[in-house]
Amino acid sequence: MALGLGVPQDQMLERYLTLEDKRIPPEIVATGPVKEIKWTGDQVDLAKLPIVTHASKDCGPYVTIGVQVGKDPDTHIRNLSIHRMLVLGKDKLSLWAPADHHLGRMILKAEEKKRGLEVATAIGVEPSLIIGSQAKVPYGIDEYHVAGGLRGAPVRLTKCESIDVEVPAAAEIVIEGVTIPGERVADGPYGEYPGCYSEAKHAPVLKVTAITMRQNPIYQTALTGMPVTENHTLIEYGNAAVVYREVKKIVPEARAVNMTPGGTFRHHVVVSIKKRAENEGRNVILALLSLGIGLKQVIVVDEDIDPFDPMQVEWAMATRFQADKDAIIVPRIACSTLDPSCPENRVTAGLGIDATAPMKERWRFEKVEIPGVDKVKYV
Repeated sequence: MALGLGVPQDQMLERYLTLEDKRIPPEIVATGPVKEIKWTGDQVDLAKLPIVTHASKDCGPYVTIGVQVGKDPDTHIRNLSIHRMLVLGKDKLSLWAPADHHLGRMILKAEEKKRGLEVATAIGVEPSLIIGSQAKVPYGIDEYHVAGGLRGAPVRLTKCESIDVEVPAAAEIVIEGVTIPGERVADGPYGEYPGCYSEAKHAPVLKVTAITMRQNPIYQTALTGMPVTENHTLIEYGNAAVVYREVKKIVPEARAVNMTPGGTFRHHVVVSIKKRAENEGRNVILALLSLGIGLKQVIVVDEDIDPFDPMQVEWAMATRFQADKDAIIVPRIACSTLDPSCPENRVTAGLGIDATAPMKERWRFEKVEIPGVDKVKYV
């Protein structure tokens, strides 16, 4: 991810905090390498692509890192996203895009007009497009513009063969199709990002209308499942940026945010702040649990604690936290998550742990220091 953005790894969060602000519109070109081979009509056959079955209990082969491109039925503004697609036959795929995701909303809006949504899936694109598709921008923002800002130049797009959608001209493979209004199919089980299998879900069906590709194309797939996989790497800093911005609204001197690996880079977060008022940590906890992005555990620590060091975080909990007054449990909050422990679909509970030291008698909670230890030279 750092290589794809062209920045050192320790600057990833800082880069994510600015990547969505610089936007460069795409450029339309007549054609590109992705049009070197074209399958239409009876030539369309998904079995000719090396689509992978990733986990032992997966119900079939899935496209996992294709970038879907759709247009809002009313505004015609494009949206980029990544959703899993199960192969249903030679010319049909599922498209698991829930209603609370932008593409899922577009599918439902199209169905209200008694028609399907045209969707293109670009496989094998440059990192800026994959990263841009995961940007947490508001509905109605074209992520091609975000990707252009990431790469510092317009993304070159070309028209699809069978649908009115623009796709990256340099993609390896593009699958064109239209969702079938009202048709749903069982999608799952599938090894998902929490590291568990999701049950079968009712997903829209995409009728494939054309496939285009380069000569000798490279088929790209991505693994998900037990952390840490490519799926987790993709969402880590996007989620951290959302959390960091929210914390800064409450505590301007937010120090660092760690979306933890064991928490799938989504469900658990440790936040370090410079606290200047007694209950700022509690405010941070309540704000983050109400975001609806899937957080179920928030730990807040002081600025002297490294949130990326599990030992320091546990030490803060051992010496600065009392469960009867510093823990917050919030039942039944809405979330977007595939966490199998949720009692109902998209409903979870939140746990907050305020492991910041009290403002009164602060010296009692300071770390023991050895004078001169920083000057010791070890041979």
